[in-house]
Amino acid sequence: MARRERSGPRKGGARAHGPPRKEHGPPRKEHGPPRKEHGPPRKEHGPPRKERSRPVGERDERQARARRAQSARKQEQARPPERRVFPIVPPASPAPARAGEWLFTTRAGAEQDLIEELYFLDERSQPRPAGEALVAAAERPRRGPELTELAFARQGFLVGETLAAPTAASVAGAVRRALDRAGAPQPWALDAWVPDSDAGNRLSNAAAALEALDPAALGRWAQHRVANARAAFAENGLYAQVCLTSPDHAAVGAGFARDAPSLAPGGRLRVHVPEAAPSRAAMKLVEALTWLDRAPEPGDLCVDLGAAPGGWTWVLLERRARVIAVDPARLAHSLDGKKGLLHLRADAFRFTPDETDPADWLFCDMAWRPLEAAGLLAKWARRKWARLLVANIKLPMRKKAEHLFRVREILEDAGWTSLRARQLYHDRDEVTIGAVRI
Repeated sequence: MARRERSGPRKGGARAHGPPRKEHGPPRKEHGPPRKEHGPPRKEHGPPRKERSRPVGERDERQARARRAQSARKQEQARPPERRVFPIVPPASPAPARAGEWLFTTRAGAEQDLIEELYFLDERSQPRPAGEALVAAAERPRRGPELTELAFARQGFLVGETLAAPTAASVAGAVRRALDRAGAPQPWALDAWVPDSDAGNRLSNAAAALEALDPAALGRWAQHRVANARAAFAENGLYAQVCLTSPDHAAVGAGFARDAPSLAPGGRLRVHVPEAAPSRAAMKLVEALTWLDRAPEPGDLCVDLGAAPGGWTWVLLERRARVIAVDPARLAHSLDGKKGLLHLRADAFRFTPDETDPADWLFCDMAWRPLEAAGLLAKWARRKWARLLVANIKLPMRKKAEHLFRVREILEDAGWTSLRARQLYHDRDEVTIGAVRI
């Protein structure tokens, strides 16, 4: 009671410790009048909002420019369309491929990436590990009548039969039966290979011995054998493959060479470049151009984003193309004074080419986050700055397949077509992409 007396009566009367309640605001029951009645007009507290946000001074101007540039960059990066959630495929215990399954080889350690890619493309493929650097699948995904190209599969074939303790004689019989199932006698080639693993590579000599087939055991097919898979491909022929997975197990199959993921044994397209090349990145581009079966012609204008130290630029100059190399860092001294080279020490994300002279080719090999790199390449398609694209996209340690699908969506939405993606032999935690802008 004494406390209430000190603070004054709740209703009526004068307050001892302050002005009457009515001067602080309206009664509670009214829940407050419009905002303007709670205090002086906004203009008395400060300038209008539009004036407060207006940059004042050089520092504020720089910050405003930075915000506008950041907003513009975000708008340039196309958002991929909403799609179903990327699947989580739990690891399984490996088991050898069986007859009737597809057998694929991949980079050692990338088995789960290939399994997730297969599962996302078609759940009916039921992919599973088949050994180190090997994956088996019940079906190979298709896009209409065509077989879908797989990014993480170096090589693969439909298994016709498996052999225990394989010999040259037993392999010859299995190859003949596989060719009979594939069609009538026509040009064909044979490769025996091992998975790219420590254990598999120790069997390389044994696999090579299996290629020396007895012509008598091949029957009517003996006279149609050609030198290699590329020769068979040129004649729309067949490609027989033998995968030696262990000393006592081999898988044999045959199909059209055009359907094989690669025309190199086991998908290992080894290339060599002279010591004058500034970096090993030169091998990646040489392999990429061979895989795409398309390369710059003499005089073509190429833009190389993230060029330093110059491995890709060196390959392009060797083909007598004109090159604009874009990188803030220096190029290798071996490129100094090279004819046809213009080095611009600029940021690839800020570089703007001459729109009156669009590039024939855009090349990009930058150690950058995949979706941001894809946004940069998408800008070049939307603005029609280049006709052809070859890029190397770095992928994170986990969820490589998912990131690759997001990159593909960004590029295709921007206008890049006929897009192909492959983790090539000389690639590491990355994939190579080729595309065309129509």
